[in-house]
Amino acid sequence: MKRIILPLLALLALGTGRAIAQQHNPFEGGKLPLIPYPAEVRVGERDFDPGERLTVRVCSGDEEDFFAAATLTDELENIRTVVRKSRSGVKGAVMLTRPGLNRQADERLKQAGLELAPDFNPEGYVLLADGQGVIVSANTAAGLFYGVQTLRQLVYPSGDGYRVRAVAVRDAPAMRYRWQQDDWSRGPIPTLEYAKKQVRILSEYKINGYSIYAENLYQSKSHPAINPYGGTITPEEIAELIDYAARYHVEIIPQQQTFGHLHYVLRQERYADLGEKRGSQILSPTEPGAYDFIGDYLGEIVPMFTSEFIHIGCDETFELGRGKSKESVAGSSHADVYLGHLKKVAALPALKDKKLLFWGEIAVEHPEKLDLLPSNVIAVAWDYLPRDSYETFLKPYADKHFATFVAPSAFYGGRVFPDYLSHMKNIRNFVRDGQKYGSMGMLNTSWDDMGEDLFDMGWYGVVYAAACAWQHGESDLDRYRDAFDWAFYRNSDGHPFADGICKLADVHGRVGAVNFEMAYTSPFTEAGVALQNHLQNTGACREMRLWCEDAYTQFSRARDRVALHGSTVDALLFAARRMDFVFHKALLAGEMSDLYDAFVRDDDKGYAVNTALYDLIMPYASRLGSLRDMTKELKLFHRDLWRGENRPIHWDVAAIRYDRMLLEWEQQYDRIQLDLQQQGRDGSHLPREQVGFRFDRPQQ
Repeated sequence: MKRIILPLLALLALGTGRAIAQQHNPFEGGKLPLIPYPAEVRVGERDFDPGERLTVRVCSGDEEDFFAAATLTDELENIRTVVRKSRSGVKGAVMLTRPGLNRQADERLKQAGLELAPDFNPEGYVLLADGQGVIVSANTAAGLFYGVQTLRQLVYPSGDGYRVRAVAVRDAPAMRYRWQQDDWSRGPIPTLEYAKKQVRILSEYKINGYSIYAENLYQSKSHPAINPYGGTITPEEIAELIDYAARYHVEIIPQQQTFGHLHYVLRQERYADLGEKRGSQILSPTEPGAYDFIGDYLGEIVPMFTSEFIHIGCDETFELGRGKSKESVAGSSHADVYLGHLKKVAALPALKDKKLLFWGEIAVEHPEKLDLLPSNVIAVAWDYLPRDSYETFLKPYADKHFATFVAPSAFYGGRVFPDYLSHMKNIRNFVRDGQKYGSMGMLNTSWDDMGEDLFDMGWYGVVYAAACAWQHGESDLDRYRDAFDWAFYRNSDGHPFADGICKLADVHGRVGAVNFEMAYTSPFTEAGVALQNHLQNTGACREMRLWCEDAYTQFSRARDRVALHGSTVDALLFAARRMDFVFHKALLAGEMSDLYDAFVRDDDKGYAVNTALYDLIMPYASRLGSLRDMTKELKLFHRDLWRGENRPIHWDVAAIRYDRMLLEWEQQYDRIQLDLQQQGRDGSHLPREQVGFRFDRPQQ
């Protein structure tokens, strides 16, 4: 390791001049709002006050440890910070050390019951903070880094400076591999800068792997036709991300589908015959050329990465046995053909010496066949439904001593906001059972099935998954909720973010899943009839609007108190706005239906046609105007958030959903005009359905 020796004032960071927000002490009443929560922790009596200058002593002098120190000092404002190499003195400073580098530090830790054994978990650390100073010690750079991340959450504003909460911590992870997957193939493709932001935030909560899900994105020179314009990921970008993530002790793991989900490849004429049938989304295991293609492509992907792991997909092969492989499946079994394909892929030269992960929904149903698979293959048990137990997904593997990961989901496509009532239970119980049955790690997933999800909307679930994988056993959800505002946003004044997030998520529990169809479908179209009837018949639209507006207000008022990750707040504001729009749209459609029905009734009584201006056209137009304005606002808001996270490719697919609604509002106004013209000609009205009111009359 390259060593950097810095003089006393080598790194001197002055505050920016922005006043420290006046907040409550987050540790009042003995609270410890830490994420993940340490395995062992005792609260002390006298907090450390560094005064006007915080000195950080890095005993090793290693570049990695200086970088860990910088993650602490970069967060602090209005206090001078000095970071230097030093093995002398333990008082009045933050000391980052390793066992044996500082005798005084080792002795103080021993007296506190925090002595580190040489065989202690390599990602573990001990931390002692009291009135004399702070000591963080670990056997490795990774352990020291994680200790500093915990220390960052223990530093709180006090007067014009900072203090460090007095604690004694011994901490180590429950699971060796704690990974987050991001879906790069269903629409949103992060910019390199946003991927770096993901890595930074993930590392703060001790995630140590970032997996890129891809179907046709990794650049191929052998098969360039499969790569999308504007969405191809180059070896240079991967190399830059790997180097960047390594500083944060995050491994970048490739994931490339090698069986199903390959429609982007098979739509090309030169590869179409490799599929199970024309228009297929899976490769056919009866086609030798399929393995030539996969071997070529993996031969280009694998050298891009330094990880010993690669995920080869192989999930949702629904078409297997329905085309070219029909006779093969009939002659043996679906499982035999599936596992035979898996073995062939595992034997490809490009994957030599790699550990291969695959989605395990078929293999788990046939544990008697697991012995046929090579020893370097690891099953990823996945399920995204909230269950009390996931034993059936894990025990068959455990009984055969077959290596596994667990894969819950922090959020997935189809919802306008994550259904955290479901996701948190899924994450908590699946990771708990994974630990029980000896899983190697967690691969927490995010899916963009509708092609427009914003990752910044999902941090509440992502960070909880990080906590569950680090903590032992079942992770307390109430404690997590109480800690989130401080640990993620450094807001110590209540829980406006956690409360607002949970309020939005609770909407799903109150009225059922609020999906993208509800957001983007016009109630005046045939496609929107059932959705409009469902929403207005819940009788809860006004109440749900208030929930959404309350959440928006909480987020907006609290953003001035945010000292960390402030760039994620806009995604929450957008989420509240869009969910509010779902219910506002339903209410306005019902009101317009009532206006029209009342006008027709009055007209039947012989009222003059010119009353239409006041009884129908003006109030009707104002409601359509509200729909138009809200739609335009949401489109602009969404566009700006998209640009902050993603490459331009695919934005137009999301944008056209708003454009289609804008056109529909204009067309609905035209329908009313046509009805008035009919009335002017012969005094009759068009059928109610032709005016756009196919849905039920709202309940009064």
